[in-house]
Amino acid sequence: MKTVLYMNNKSKKGPTSVFEDAHTFGKVRYLYQDENLLISIGVEKESISHEDLRRLGGECRKTVRDLKLKEVMIDFSTLVETVEEIDEKEIIELFMFGWYSIDYQFLTYKKKETLDQVDVTFTHKYYEPYAEKAKVKVDALNVARDLCNEPANQLTPEMYAEKLVDLFKGTDVEVEVIPYEQLKEKGFTAIHTVGQGSANKPVLVMLTLNRDSSMKRIGLVGKGITFDTGGTNVKTMNDIGEMKMDMGGSAAVVGAIKLLADTKADVNVVGILPLAENVSSGRAFLPSDVITYRNGLTVEVGNTDAEGRLVLADGILYAQKLGAKTVIDIATLTGTIGQALGLKMAGIFSNEEEDLWSYRELGQLTGDYVWPMPVDDDYKTYIESDTADINNMSSSPFGGAITAALFLKQFVQKNTHWIHVDMANTVRPWKQEGYYGPGASGFGVRLLSELVKNESKK
Repeated sequence: MKTVLYMNNKSKKGPTSVFEDAHTFGKVRYLYQDENLLISIGVEKESISHEDLRRLGGECRKTVRDLKLKEVMIDFSTLVETVEEIDEKEIIELFMFGWYSIDYQFLTYKKKETLDQVDVTFTHKYYEPYAEKAKVKVDALNVARDLCNEPANQLTPEMYAEKLVDLFKGTDVEVEVIPYEQLKEKGFTAIHTVGQGSANKPVLVMLTLNRDSSMKRIGLVGKGITFDTGGTNVKTMNDIGEMKMDMGGSAAVVGAIKLLADTKADVNVVGILPLAENVSSGRAFLPSDVITYRNGLTVEVGNTDAEGRLVLADGILYAQKLGAKTVIDIATLTGTIGQALGLKMAGIFSNEEEDLWSYRELGQLTGDYVWPMPVDDDYKTYIESDTADINNMSSSPFGGAITAALFLKQFVQKNTHWIHVDMANTVRPWKQEGYYGPGASGFGVRLLSELVKNESKK
């Protein structure tokens, strides 16, 4: 028996047109005809976006999975005719991205069989390279998902560093690990301070992909707190186990650099990952401690649970020391960004506000949704300190995501283009539909890789 998956709209009558709603976008119908199984998915919609195509792919794969099929042929002809505003090869890539993405599972610690694989063919063989491009993107996304889903005892800072050495072995990505013992002498005072309370010591990892030294260097800085108890200002939340994903920003950087490497992108990028556990002990840092950074700026610790901005500042300074003219940092930084934007999108900030809406558009295209946020210098009054140059904690209960971004801005040089992504509430999918299942979302991988390519062209 042959199984054919095809698309259905009003203008192109097919076998399942006998069903009144068969053309409705996302509606799945199937029937047997001449000993063949025909599966149709409705594609009738006023406007079909890039994300719609990814969702379509995910839903089709779930249908094939539910029917326990071993092989299927996909006919894209109607879909290509319907979506005139998107190029044919991109339609195939977007659909197959969703198809491959929904198969993700994190089963490392479960006695559970993996999903049955399905042999996919196309009505046109020239679609195969576009499907392969989608697979490469999903593989990079899944690296970030795997890292975020690891339990804290299996992803300590040192274990994380070892995984990255193995991941990039034999690739164009150079991996350098700076151990705990060398952090202070190399100027990473904040990373050393935040991680000193844990038995699992902090490290810093650098990932360098330099295909052309004459190109502008881009710095990616990802928060890598492998578990965050809040330190001395201990968290009291019920779902504290979620804090194993407080390294979601670093995972996004890892996935983005893997994607750039695997797609042979012409870039000069360095990823800086401060990796630490933030726990309380007799050695832990305390509220009122003062940290002196490599640029001489001093910070009073107002709250040990605002540790992410402390380690990011170390990374931002070092990226500039390495010659990065654009620095992009990404972090699960503040719960308040979710109060402002909900769970579907991250906040994006920049010292060049005129670019923010183009970043929003990039988020729409990649599926990593972001919304422009302000960095108002007047709010600096909220991070003033009587003891040091600034405080890591705002004196106001309002605008926490903005004051966190403003804190980071103090470490950005005047000639550096800076972009900050607060992804605190997007590390998991906001709902499980389309091409998203249980576990981490892999947010930021696609957005960062496109940002790097765009900034490299400037």
